[in-house]
Amino acid sequence: MSKRLICPICGIAVFLAVFLALLTGTAGFSIDDMGKNDPLRTFSNVTAELQGKTVSTALPCSFSHLPSRTSVTIALTVTPGEGQLLYVKSVYAPLKVYADGELLFQYGQKGSYPGFMKDPATAVKLVRLPQSDEPIQVRLEYQSPATRSTLTVHPVLVGTQTAIYRHLAATLGFPFLFSALLLLSGVIILLISLFILSFERSGTAFLWLGLFALATGCWTFGECNLTGLFIHNPRLLYLLAFTGLFTLTVPLLHFGMDMVNFRCDAPIRAMTAVIGYSAVAALALQLAGLVPLSRSMYLFHLLEPLALVTFAGHVLYESIRFQSTRARKFLLPMGVLAVFSVLEVVNYRAHFTYILSLFFQIGVLLFVLITSVVGGGFIRDALKLRSDEQRLKYEIRLMEYRMEEQKKHQQLLLENQETVRAQRHDLRHQLAVIRSFSEQDGDRRLTAYLDTLIAEIPSERGRLYCENTAVNAIISHYAAQAEKQGIELSIQLSVPEHTEQISDSSLCVILGNLFENAIEACGRMTEGRRFIRLRSRLQYGTLTIAMDNSFNGRAVRKDGKFLSSKRDEIGTGLQSVTAMAEKHGGGASFETDGLVFLSSVYVRL
Repeated sequence: MSKRLICPICGIAVFLAVFLALLTGTAGFSIDDMGKNDPLRTFSNVTAELQGKTVSTALPCSFSHLPSRTSVTIALTVTPGEGQLLYVKSVYAPLKVYADGELLFQYGQKGSYPGFMKDPATAVKLVRLPQSDEPIQVRLEYQSPATRSTLTVHPVLVGTQTAIYRHLAATLGFPFLFSALLLLSGVIILLISLFILSFERSGTAFLWLGLFALATGCWTFGECNLTGLFIHNPRLLYLLAFTGLFTLTVPLLHFGMDMVNFRCDAPIRAMTAVIGYSAVAALALQLAGLVPLSRSMYLFHLLEPLALVTFAGHVLYESIRFQSTRARKFLLPMGVLAVFSVLEVVNYRAHFTYILSLFFQIGVLLFVLITSVVGGGFIRDALKLRSDEQRLKYEIRLMEYRMEEQKKHQQLLLENQETVRAQRHDLRHQLAVIRSFSEQDGDRRLTAYLDTLIAEIPSERGRLYCENTAVNAIISHYAAQAEKQGIELSIQLSVPEHTEQISDSSLCVILGNLFENAIEACGRMTEGRRFIRLRSRLQYGTLTIAMDNSFNGRAVRKDGKFLSSKRDEIGTGLQSVTAMAEKHGGGASFETDGLVFLSSVYVRL
């Protein structure tokens, strides 16, 4: 199995294992169990004072149609024991906590948060209560937000720190651990995508998936109440939550476009641009102090589900209209995410549960699981296509080398033809001279002239390297180049004129590449003896070729293969020789011995 396929599968397996372990670790906690070992009191029925009226109410509750900074006081009676803490939550509202008239804690007072924020960020706090054997009166004085007419008051908890943490872990453990896991997986996927992008452009899909995981993790991590007990910076969590919420669909849509490869993705790109620019505008309006992110949120509660539903519809259209296999595979995870996104918006209004973003988290979890399975298939198909593409490229490269060697062979034949034509033309004149001498009865002059002609005829002695005409031509070509450069040659070849299992052009590719590399290696030498020794032997239907040549001693290997001296990659010529030999039932090996490069090739004839 390919390493590129193993990595995503291992990542998915680790994700599921960690998630199941965390889920198992939190599933055993319940509010009833906590009460047995460490009592925890939840105050739901309380007295509220606002605008001169006192009413009884049950927490959580919301007070609507309030003018800005209207005081709302929640009163309750507590008998604190040793180490008792009060858990309170403020939602965009200044808060003061009193015990028997003594100020214990205050948050969100004017000047305690940046000027571009009209209301303080949501915060949770554990306030230590004074130890007393008698009941004490606790008062929570809220001031309604300046940017909304509704004040929401959440339940108040009283107990030890351990009891409160256990209670919050039982109710908020899943969102907290889910967000932390998303952040971790986002970072890991980003690192993997950067590695993949170093050699494969399709790694952008993993980049977008990692950014989606990070954005979703920032949103759920920033708005989880349990996070506020560990990170005492409400403003940072406020920015993380809303920035993640506003931007999470942008990388998700890009990831979907890369995976589905739409025929027409203009509507999706337009939706992506709208959400991206809206997010930038929302941040700018918050920075200018005009519109807080908590108000801009309502726009994104419409835009993001609309974008996901639009995307799911476009995937459905693509799968039906163009019979796209990718779109069909991606339809289920996108449909699930779109449905749960709509449920999240409905939950924000109807309050099926007060665990914010729970429905979207479930949708994301299902999306990740289904997408992992679908993505595994995409990766497998992509690897197969890449393998086929590499094989085709390699075969094309071999064909190009073969054509190049054939061109060299044809060029040699043309040059020989031109030489013969010129000699035939000269011979006509020379015969005319001989005829003239014979008519003049000049024996001595005729003999001298014939001796001159014989001396001028090129000698073929030593130029017939083997019986195979094509191989002999290519060897003659490179041998002439080597002699011009002053390279010492020793050639002894045994190649039959006709071969059954390997073509002449394939033999020319092997010998031509070996000779060409050897000449280049000798040409780079600045000192020492330059030589090339070429031998071949035919035995039992196998042709063995051995070439030794001098070189400057600088050879670099990568994965057991020599790198080209002209570029920092595996030498194409040696690759071609190896591939051609293996194609004809043989093989090739290359090694160095000091300042000598040794090449060995064998093929079946």
